[in-house]
Amino acid sequence: MAQLSFRQVEAFRAVMIAGTTTGAAEILFISQPAVSRLLSDFEDSVKVPLFDRVKKRLVPTPEALILFEEVERSFVGIEKLARTAEELRTFHRGTLRIACMPALAQAFLPQVSREFMELNQGVSMTLQVRSSQQVADWISTQHFDIGFAAVAVTDPSIQTESLARSEMVCILPPGHPLEHKELIEPQDLKDDVFISLGTEHRYKVDDAFETAEVKRKMLFDTQVSHIACSYVLSGSGVSLVDPVTAINFIKQGLVVKPFSVSIPFNYNLIYPATRPVSQLALDFCKLLKTRLKELAEGSDNLFKILVKNE
Repeated sequence: MAQLSFRQVEAFRAVMIAGTTTGAAEILFISQPAVSRLLSDFEDSVKVPLFDRVKKRLVPTPEALILFEEVERSFVGIEKLARTAEELRTFHRGTLRIACMPALAQAFLPQVSREFMELNQGVSMTLQVRSSQQVADWISTQHFDIGFAAVAVTDPSIQTESLARSEMVCILPPGHPLEHKELIEPQDLKDDVFISLGTEHRYKVDDAFETAEVKRKMLFDTQVSHIACSYVLSGSGVSLVDPVTAINFIKQGLVVKPFSVSIPFNYNLIYPATRPVSQLALDFCKLLKTRLKELAEGSDNLFKILVKNE
């Protein structure tokens, strides 16, 4: 079979739509003889009878109808590709894939995501919540565009940007005897059930209490900081969590206090180092940094959040 050209296929499609070579010429903005030549070359190439000439009209054969279905599928794909490219150029469309540690995913990131999608109609987003290490693994394999993690990443395939530095805070249930104390110390918590977080910061918290020679009542642990907040809010114990998570529970009555031992908690933006970051991701991160800075400023420095300046 001779090699087909796109122009031949285009002419065949136009004739199928218009029913005549004259109509096809108007669709393609070329002359009627040019359409006839392209159609003849197309029939010679496929070596299948495509039209019966009946009273100056072209009547498609069954073979032509089958071939037209395939051509239409191809053209739908091409037209969809063209529309997508145009939408991307005008920033009306795109998909942003985000992997995030639980600390930012409970309320803060969904709020920023909702605002971003409202500002950018047509944009779709995927958000997966996993541990910081799992987030780093996904970014390393380029399964996601950007990630948010608390751990320091040394993988050369990952680029890391510090969003904010903070310290873990102590959370108490409403009405707790320590709610009026300005600074909570390890020994203050020795009589309470301590809600332990099985995260990357577990060893730092354990070390703080071991150094102070304080033995805690360890009866409940969880992997997720907002679960710890909910558990403490119910009056079932006390805990240490990251400040952004704690802030979201203050309106519900959670008591949040600084802790005397500095236990750093960092919020990092990570993304693949081997490919450029999309404009969509850059704009999302810009909005997120703005909202994180506003959150820090509204906390009256209680949580010692230091947001990186632009």
